[in-house]
Amino acid sequence: MPDGVASKGTAKVKADKPKTDKGKTDKSKTERKQDGIFQRIAKFVRESYYEVFKKAKWPTWPELKKSTAVVIAVILIVMLWIGGWDFIFSKLGPIIRLSPK
Repeated sequence: MPDGVASKGTAKVKADKPKTDKGKTDKSKTERKQDGIFQRIAKFVRESYYEVFKKAKWPTWPELKKSTAVVIAVILIVMLWIGGWDFIFSKLGPIIRLSPK
């Protein structure tokens, strides 16, 4: 019977092997060590430029304005929340006097 086909109530399961990228030519550690520091820095800058300006999807102006408004609103809400609790505890502190004199 072919692999993966059940025979008499038992299923034959293939073990999953880790997939490797055979098409990519990745340098070994020794080959990477031979690259100079300036070659590695230049490669890093080239790849960073490509990722930032070619791969990244930047928000449109309306999306940016909306996201900024949401961030500012959340900051104001958290600020009021913390400020409110600070005010309450500053007024209750002298009344409660946690440490006896």
